[in-house]
Amino acid sequence: MSERLLRLRKQASRKRPAFNRQETWKLKRFKNNPIWRKPRGHSSKMRRKLKGNPALVSIGYRGPKAVRYFHPSGAPEHYVTNVAEMERVPEGTVARIASAVGTKKKVLIVAKAHERGIRVVNPRVKFVYVDSVEALERYAPLKDVITTFKLAKVGEEEELSIRDRADELKVPLEEGA
Repeated sequence: MSERLLRLRKQASRKRPAFNRQETWKLKRFKNNPIWRKPRGHSSKMRRKLKGNPALVSIGYRGPKAVRYFHPSGAPEHYVTNVAEMERVPEGTVARIASAVGTKKKVLIVAKAHERGIRVVNPRVKFVYVDSVEALERYAPLKDVITTFKLAKVGEEEELSIRDRADELKVPLEEGA
């Protein structure tokens, strides 16, 4: 049933118009960012739904309720902001990390998801600072998600041991801070 509803949602998305602000085609300031605003003018042609004017946002353009907030893969999507919320995500669902989450917390969330076998929709981490061999071993399983591993400022002996372990784990290290 949900496959059929997902297909219907996809068809509805294709037919759904781009809801642009009134008269975006006339005003240069709306070209790059035509955010929707309801037309409220007394003589507004768009508000009166006259022929030849853009469509207004209405409830009829929504997708089926049963598959709303589902990922295109068909699994329910959960919004995660910290590790505790990641632990509460049920099996068989996908997680989406909030955009406000920083790099440190994002790495911990992705590691927890990897441990539990839950798919994260947006797992990319730009960089991680490695300050010990333990940190490198903790982040090594996530090397397909982490773009770059940066070496933090540490002593010479520690740096050599981290570099040796990175070579063993086939993790490329860059000079960090």
